Amino acid sequence: MLDKVLLVERDPLVLAYYEQILGKHFLVETAHDPEEALDILQRRGPFAVLVSDLCAPEHGDDAFFSDAERICPDIVKIVLTQSPSLAGLMRAVNENQVFGFFDKACDPLSLIRKIRSAIAHNKRLRTKDAGAKAKVLTNEERLFLAKLHQPERVG
Repeated sequence: MLDKVLLVERDPLVLAYYEQILGKHFLVETAHDPEEALDILQRRGPFAVLVSDLCAPEHGDDAFFSDAERICPDIVKIVLTQSPSLAGLMRAVNENQVFGFFDKACDPLSLIRKIRSAIAHNKRLRTKDAGAKAKVLTNEERLFLAKLHQPERVG
């Protein structure tokens, strides 16, 4: 699976700027609003990282992040915003497990490094889930293993 990044931004100039910069380092898909982003997640997911603004008043930031996580359970969320409120930042961390925050005027290199960390975090989440799933045996597997450990009877 490729480590895909979904970038959500309403401003077309900001979207084009970050798509060009991030596209040199990651497989980036873009959306102009939360509804389009959720559709992309559903149709083209899974994605490793979601980079989005806290700008979804009609959808609700909390609902958007929750819906994104429901579609891609291991997605790592990064907020790229302009003039965030302290209350919004606290809610994003406490309720939506946001991995990082950046101002839209941030140094692109810092954002690139954070996305790389987010991809590594996503891989750890997926590996942890795969390990947990691998430890669960079906009844058929248990019976098969039990038969393998039984001594052969000589008749």
